[in-house]
Amino acid sequence: MRKTTLKQLAHELQLSTSTISRALSDNYQISQKTKERVKHYAIERRYTVNRYAKSLREGNTKTIGVVICAMDKPFMAQVLNGVYDGCNEAGYQFLVMQSKGSFTAEKECVERLLHNGIDGLLISPSFNSFDLGYLVEQQAKGLPIVLFDRISRQIKTHQVAVDNFLGAQTSAKYLLDKGMKRVLVIGCLEEVWLSRERVEGFLSTMDLLTANEHECEVVNVDPTHREQLAQQLEKVFVKRLKSRPQFDAIFATTDTFTTTTIRCLNKLQINIPLIGFCNSELSDILIGNPTRIVQPAYQVGMAAVGQLLQLIKHPAQTDFETIYLPTKLEEGNTI
Repeated sequence: MRKTTLKQLAHELQLSTSTISRALSDNYQISQKTKERVKHYAIERRYTVNRYAKSLREGNTKTIGVVICAMDKPFMAQVLNGVYDGCNEAGYQFLVMQSKGSFTAEKECVERLLHNGIDGLLISPSFNSFDLGYLVEQQAKGLPIVLFDRISRQIKTHQVAVDNFLGAQTSAKYLLDKGMKRVLVIGCLEEVWLSRERVEGFLSTMDLLTANEHECEVVNVDPTHREQLAQQLEKVFVKRLKSRPQFDAIFATTDTFTTTTIRCLNKLQINIPLIGFCNSELSDILIGNPTRIVQPAYQVGMAAVGQLLQLIKHPAQTDFETIYLPTKLEEGNTI
């Protein structure tokens, strides 16, 4: 059955399309009797308003675009849950696309969302997004943009991030309280702000609290491909932990590093305490039950939506804010 159109309703009720439209919108210019007649008939004919077309006529779509690196990460799924609730409360919907860590794919995602007439953009740049000039250009054209999770100084706008430095400090203090000064730190090979902040926060705290008497080593690995990441970590662990253990514990700076480290240690049958950033809700049943630094992912999504809606409602705003949300430590059984 073909969808009933506004013109069909107007023809069958012998009214103008503008009268039908106003009646369905509860316009004060239309009598209550006519409104009830039109609405009742529209229900009988199963007519639904084309919200998208209506929004375009009004100059907005009530839709925001979201670009993330990957949808298969627990952290990002929790962020999107916050985005959903934030949009739902404000009467908005959202379209989400993933770059899979590719800068080229990231730009293509943004272009596709623009073609869908989004009112604003939430974006977590990919690991290799070193030049955000393309976003600055879109911002100059009037597109409201908010960065979340992975933020940048290249663009002046609202941004939301986890307090990575604080989370790393918490990890260092926790290990030192357990008497562990020799720590293998798993960082990112790429020049990634997120990982760099966590490494710096961890080492600076170690320096401060041990008077530089700790024995920490940072091993930077490439997170782009999961299987290659596992191979890199296995080589590191075999060399540094298998025969003559050189460290008291491992600190992993990302969710992926934490979960992949667990897999590798289990495969190599290496038993060593682990602490790391990890938002997996299954962490308590993971082998070893690691101590986790949990990020407020849901709150990140909610805050980012709130900031974007501010920019949509007040496009001339230039007083931008960067929000840092605190992490929390959840103790496991390995330390």
